[in-house]
This record gives sequence, structure tokens and C-alpha cells, in this order.
Amino acid sequence: MNYSSYLQLNQLLALQQPASPCSEHRNENLFIITHQTYELWFKQLIDEIHQAIDLIGAGEIPAAIEVMIRVNAITQTVVNQITVICTLKFHEFQRFRGYLGTASGFQSYQFAGIEALLGKANSKKLQQYLDDDIQQSLAVIVRPISLWEAVRAQLMQMGDPAQSEKEVIKGMLERPSCESLLLNQLLDLDSLLQEWRYRHVKLVERTIGRRKGTGGSAGSDYLKSTLFNPVFDELWDAIN
Repeated sequence: MNYSSYLQLNQLLALQQPASPCSEHRNENLFIITHQTYELWFKQLIDEIHQAIDLIGAGEIPAAIEVMIRVNAITQTVVNQITVICTLKFHEFQRFRGYLGTASGFQSYQFAGIEALLGKANSKKLQQYLDDDIQQSLAVIVRPISLWEAVRAQLMQMGDPAQSEKEVIKGMLERPSCESLLLNQLLDLDSLLQEWRYRHVKLVERTIGRRKGTGGSAGSDYLKSTLFNPVFDELWDAIN
């Protein structure tokens, strides 16, 4: 076995199949590679979040913090990756956009699964996938207990029964502890996801303007409606 065979490079490098004329392949390849890379990182994020949920459920908070540090490092990479695709100019994207058909980033079932895993499940979004294979994949991704539910259950178990959930969370945040470190990792993750959404909106505005998305969505107008909509609402509420 060598580097190429271990990474299955021949197969990996053959996965970029532009649909546009050859004159547009350079820009469409950038578009394809960027989104394929997103999906690879999403795959790893799902595995890491599964691990974090299991560790928190077992009460192994220090180990869960280590996993969340990795989750946030990967998410930061996902955010930074937008810088690359932003080099694609409006007129360059328009030349091959029509060849995408109805394909849209909104259809990423892995990202929908991640949202559900974190605790922001959107049943309507999850039900849009009519393909049986995708539904089977989602069944593997989504857990009965989300990351936030696992964290909340652990905190309430440790907190004062006489206190409200908000009071318990606020108290945990204010005291130096592993639980405080874990909660701050969740706040960091939520901030990164909100930054990613904002930068995604600006990317869409510069590449398609106010046009509808290829998947039939309202494009940038829809994306704007998702801004400032945190995953861990109760955690942010405890700060205020």
C-alpha cells in the first residue's frame, strides 16, 4: 500500500465531473471541489458529534470537551473555506449555473442531519428527502438525543433541583468548571455556525444577486431569514 492507494486518489480525483462546456471547467471544478470538501467535513463532524453525545451521556465531560475542541476547529475550517469560493465572480458563476439543474446546497442531507444532531431539528426539512437511501442515511446520522439534550440532562442532574433550568445553566457558566468549559465550547460552535450563515448569505448575494436558488428556494432572501437564529437558544437565554 502507498499514499495513492491508501487515499484512493484515482477514485477521489475522478469525482469531479463538470456539466458545463470545457471552457467553464476551471470555475465549475472549483465549485464542485468546494462543496465536496464541505460534505467530507460534514461527515467528520457527524462522527465527532456522535462521540461527544456518547461521552456527555456517560458523564465524561473532560473527554467531551476535547471532542468539542475538534468540532469547533473543523467548523472554523468550514467557515474559512468560504473565502475560496468567494474568488468566483458573478459572471463566472452565471456561465455554468444553468448546468446545475435543480441541485442546491439546501439539499445537503448531512448538514440537515448536523442541525438535528445539535438540537435544531427541522422536521419539514428532514422530510423533503424522498430518496429511501437518503432517509436511511439520516436515520443513522440523527440520534434520539441531541447534543444539547445530552448536555442539558447532564447539567440538570448535577444542579440544584430547586433551581430552574435557566438558573442551573447560568450558575454553571459563572463557576470555573469542566461544565463551564463545555458550555463555552457550545457557544463558540453556535457563533461559528452563525458566522457561516452570514458569510453564506453574502456569497449568494455576490454570485446570484436576488435571483431564486437553483433548488427553488428564495435564494438570499431565504438565507437571510436564517440569520441570528442560534442553535442553543436556552444557552444564550441563560446569559441574558
